[in-house]
Amino acid sequence: MNLRDLEYAVCLAAAGQFRRAAERCHVSQPTLSAQIAKLEDELGLQLFERGPRAATPTVNGRAIIRQAQIVLDEVERLRALARAGQDPLQGPFQLGVIPTAGPYLMPRLLPVLRKRWPQLRLLLREEQTAGLLDRLRAGSLDAAILSLPLDGDDLRWETLLAEPILVALPRGHRLAAESRIAPRALTSEPIVLLEEGHCLRDQSLSICEAAGLGNRRDDVQAAGLETLRQMVMAGIGIALVPELATLAPFGAGDLAVYSRFEPPEPKRELVLVWRRTFPRGDALQELARGLRGALATRPAADRVPTR
Repeated sequence: MNLRDLEYAVCLAAAGQFRRAAERCHVSQPTLSAQIAKLEDELGLQLFERGPRAATPTVNGRAIIRQAQIVLDEVERLRALARAGQDPLQGPFQLGVIPTAGPYLMPRLLPVLRKRWPQLRLLLREEQTAGLLDRLRAGSLDAAILSLPLDGDDLRWETLLAEPILVALPRGHRLAAESRIAPRALTSEPIVLLEEGHCLRDQSLSICEAAGLGNRRDDVQAAGLETLRQMVMAGIGIALVPELATLAPFGAGDLAVYSRFEPPEPKRELVLVWRRTFPRGDALQELARGLRGALATRPAADRVPTR
């Protein structure tokens, strides 16, 4: 017994005639008749009553044909799953993203994903880097948007965006009118940071160390960038924030003032990361190229003017 025999039987039951069924199956009538007889012999049952003008399923034949249709439907589901496996950009796709990027990045990427990969069903998870890496390595995520640096020979990544790190200042600050700020001008400024676990905190500490900025406010920490922004507004200190978080509507100009560092500007590099063993890494490279293209151009209207 093979799937083709089951297809012939189902088709004959629907057509009601050997001639019509043979035409639908694109075989000769004798071939179809022989295959149906072979199937009946194998099952030990007569599946069809044969008349001069019609072929009608027997009582036992109707039950067999119903089950044959179920088998054929399940086989098609298997084939659909295999097709989805061949193209991971169809069906469910588990994507992780760090919280200092997700709220600002995804509104720009989701329209591109829907337009370019309409069959992709995106399932998002926002979490700090360590948790996302654990899930990625365990296979519960297909990919993640993280920030470099990363460790692990078991991972591959493609750059999505290298964005400047800006200084967030309270309005009315003595440096608020400066379009570019030299790090030495901030040496006496209290700097507020995100809490432990955020990769942006580690990057901010590296920038502070490299620039000689040691006046950190360790008595206060923010759970997220929006809380950090509120602390800046309240005059608790200044902060280092990625450019994405300064774009409208998030970085509305009445909340804080954003200034760039003098060259060379510190930057953070956002990447799409996946397991090296992922069977279709080429498809994820294609995804990364599409996302990188979406981030390459940003409407001027989205920008909050820096000072």
